[in-house]
Amino acid sequence: MYKKAILLNQNGDEFLGWTTEIFEPTTGELIFNTAMTGFVEILSDPSYINQIVTFTSSHIGNYGMSKNDFESNKPKIEAAIGNSFTNTPSSWRSEKSITSWLKEYEIPYSGGFDVRNITKYLRDNGSSMFALGIDVDTRDLKEILSKAKNILGDSSAMTAGNQNNENTPTEGKIGIIDLGAKRSIIKVLEDHDYKVVMISPSTTSKEIIKMNLKGLLISNGPGDPRSLLTVIDTVQNLIGKLPIFGICLGHQILALACGLKVKKMQFGHHGSNHPVEIEGIKKALITAQNHGFSIEEFEDGFEHENFGNISVFARNLNDGTNEGISLWDSMAYSVQFHPESGPGTTDGLQIFNPFFEMIENNYAKK
Repeated sequence: MYKKAILLNQNGDEFLGWTTEIFEPTTGELIFNTAMTGFVEILSDPSYINQIVTFTSSHIGNYGMSKNDFESNKPKIEAAIGNSFTNTPSSWRSEKSITSWLKEYEIPYSGGFDVRNITKYLRDNGSSMFALGIDVDTRDLKEILSKAKNILGDSSAMTAGNQNNENTPTEGKIGIIDLGAKRSIIKVLEDHDYKVVMISPSTTSKEIIKMNLKGLLISNGPGDPRSLLTVIDTVQNLIGKLPIFGICLGHQILALACGLKVKKMQFGHHGSNHPVEIEGIKKALITAQNHGFSIEEFEDGFEHENFGNISVFARNLNDGTNEGISLWDSMAYSVQFHPESGPGTTDGLQIFNPFFEMIENNYAKK
């Protein structure tokens, strides 16, 4: 028996879908993702905490799911909506359907939505908080939504990671400030023969210095970067002391630590085919992206009183927004996109190379 699924925001804007599932109402920032594959990676990415993901692809989960594609230990989204979800996948890699996986963790999902209409709405009006429920009065949904955690000021990244490093040796390893780090980032480092240690975002700069790390990576993660004041302060005190590389949320943290400003985007970048221009590379990289905040424009190549030259390292070729900064004088840089290709093309893997070069050059001096 099909039930009516209602997607509603505080203004009363409403979208309808149909589902056979039973689930409790939930809330989250409504976004759209244009990827045509990589559904398991998206659903398990901690960066999607407190978000409802609209998949623009026609059929979700045709090839099922494999644990090899997990970016964390379970689905992290608040809910998934689309045109249709496949219950009987077809792939030699498939261990189960995406729908059974979502049900296992009681994550709401619903098909039957006009995803084209939702996408056009979000592009025209911007992303905002929505509530999703089945066979529920819209007044009740609005009441639930009024009590929801807003994406603005959301500090979920402080608890989004999975650190378990008590009494683990740290010397000579790459440390990752874990704000919800994807497993594919860790895999890239390990594939280059680096050992990794996960660091809680509450760790102080003095504690990190004592770890004698080879380098520091600031990870991706959910929420509003401007709310992570302790992490920003920690990174600010570490710039110039060891090689630093920021990815996605980590990019925004590095920028804020340098005194740059970050703003909320109208509907963000969520997909796996965003073209980016990189400083010194004479071709566009096709990149995977997932972010709703971006760095505000700044004077390219200005001299920071403490960190030296700060330049634009990368720029989005669709809308011209900042996609990377470089502080080569202080052994630091960052990118807004996901160079680890999980999911997405492998174009961005080369962006790790400056980090590895800085590590080897700096470590050789010791």
